[in-house]
Parts: sequence; C-alpha cells; structure tokens
Amino acid sequence: MKNFLHTSDPLTSGEWAALMKVVGAVGDSTVARRFIETTGPLGAGEQTVPTEALVGITEGYRNILGSGSTRIRPGRRDSGIVPIISKDFVIHWRDLAEARLMEQPLSLAKAAAAASSCARTEDKFVFFGHSALGYDGLMTVPGRNIISRLKWGSPGDAFENFKLITRILLEKGFNGPFAAVVHPLIYFDMHRVLNDSSLLEITHARALLGAGIFRSSLLAPRSGLVVSTGKQNVELVVSVNSSVSFLGSKNMNLPFRVFKAIYVRISRSTSICTF
Repeated sequence: MKNFLHTSDPLTSGEWAALMKVVGAVGDSTVARRFIETTGPLGAGEQTVPTEALVGITEGYRNILGSGSTRIRPGRRDSGIVPIISKDFVIHWRDLAEARLMEQPLSLAKAAAAASSCARTEDKFVFFGHSALGYDGLMTVPGRNIISRLKWGSPGDAFENFKLITRILLEKGFNGPFAAVVHPLIYFDMHRVLNDSSLLEITHARALLGAGIFRSSLLAPRSGLVVSTGKQNVELVVSVNSSVSFLGSKNMNLPFRVFKAIYVRISRSTSICTF
C-alpha cells in the first residue's frame, strides 16, 4: 500500500485556490468593512501604523490671496503595532485522500468556520478595541460623543434618535455620509410602518444615514453607534487580508492557520457618537 506522503505543500494548486477563495470570502466579510474605508493590504512586513489625532480643523479661510488659514496638524501622534488575528483548523489526512480518490472537492467547512471566527474577532476589535493591549475601538475611544437613556420601544423612536445624533455630528462639522451600527433588537424593530406613513421606519432612517444601517450581535442590547465615514475620520489599515497557511504535518494530519493583520486608525474621535 502506498504511504500517504506529507510535504511542505500538501495541497494541489486547485485545492489551494479553493481554500484561499473560501477563506478570503468569509474572513473579510465583516460588518465594519461595509462602512469603514480600508487601506492596503500593505504586506506582512507592515507591523506598525502611525495614528494622528487631528486638530485645527476649522472652516477654510476666506481671502483673495489664499493665505492665513488655521493649519490642520496632529494634536497627538501614536504608533500602534498591527495585531494578528488567527484561528487554526485541521484537515484529516484520510479526508484529503478520500476526496482525491472519489474525485470530489475537499470539504472546506472547517476552513470557513475558522475564517468566520476571525471575521467576528475583527469586528469585535474594531468596535471595542482591546483594553489589555491598549487599543481603542469605535465604541470605546476617548473623545467620542456619548448619548445615554435613549428610548427605542415605540414606533418613531429610532428615527427621532437618529435625527438627534446626526444633528449633533453636523453641528460639530461632520457632513457625513453617516453610517449606523445597532444591536439586532433595534434593527428588527425598525422594520415597522412609521406613524402617518406608508413606509417602514428604517426607510426614513436611511434618508439620514446614507452610508447604511447595519446590525451586529456583538453590541449590547439597545446600543450602537453612528459615525461620519471617510478616511479623514476613521479607516481600517490592512497589513494582511484573510489568508491561510500550512503549519506542517502533525500526527499524519494537516494543520492550517487562518490569519489576518489589521489596525483601526481613528483620526477624529468626535466623528463618532455612541449610545
């Protein structure tokens, strides 16, 4: 009987292509990437990212010669290490042998599950940062606008709340487009007909939140955020997009690692309002 041989590259080019396609599609399908602009991927060697808290953002100076305006400058400059998010999975050697024997595609369910886990961790990192490692998220960054004790139970509450929040951000000089992320309880409650209207409440809210309304179960019930989108406010710096690597055979089986490296750069925390 021919031995099952393990090499440094155990998969065929077709098997690798299918594996990377699944990992990329699932791993990069996050809530945050639907409204935060990304930069990169810059490469695995990009380990640090500078972050500047911008000040001096006022109206443009009006004169004939075009001089004398207040300069936009960094009020604080930090350099953050780009963290790695990863999850391992194992392909059993007999599963691979069977797929090839039967000429069937290799099951990639475990790879997709690992990629999904990394995607959820990325969203958690974007929203809440990591206090132990010194990272801020959209829901925790100092200087953000905070509103408490909002009511969401009755028809029209969500629309009135988003009117209030967008007005606050507009008065602070942020013109949008605005995006909102809310707990699913709020999101589903907005799918009701607004009083004296033939449209759903979420349809009215989307007129205020042109960059979209999204839901995430990572948030606490009746909580969420609104952000004025754009790289001048918040961006996701990507060192490595969702990737997969073979770790070397172990006990005849094939361990792999799904990983990514991302960093949340918040240049203007006042562009965010949490509730």
